[in-house]
Amino acid sequence: MSTYGYWDYNGRNGLEGSASTEVELSDGRILFQKNADNPAVLEDTFILYALRTSRVARNDFTRLFSSLDEDSQERLTTLILKNKRAASLILNDQDFVDAIQHNDVTAGIRTRLSRAIRL
Repeated sequence: MSTYGYWDYNGRNGLEGSASTEVELSDGRILFQKNADNPAVLEDTFILYALRTSRVARNDFTRLFSSLDEDSQERLTTLILKNKRAASLILNDQDFVDAIQHNDVTAGIRTRLSRAIRL
């Protein structure tokens, strides 16, 4: 078994790598360009998804974090701080359903009242 556990990617630690830079193309599209010296192994969106949906991923992340190089630690710390909700662990299916229902219930209902009723 790999020492990287959940984060094993072809024998490499999938959490390694520096942050990608955002490049705007001439037509306005945004492209993420990996750092040439220390490219990220796994994309940020996958890391956030895994942290949110898998206890094993969360436990292995915690175990491996201190062994990462400084650039990787900075990238992951920034990623989590900017995406706190997306990186929070959903404990089980019921918590997932409850979170969706909470958003629906607390969203409120917008109604338009005629001017006469508002007085």
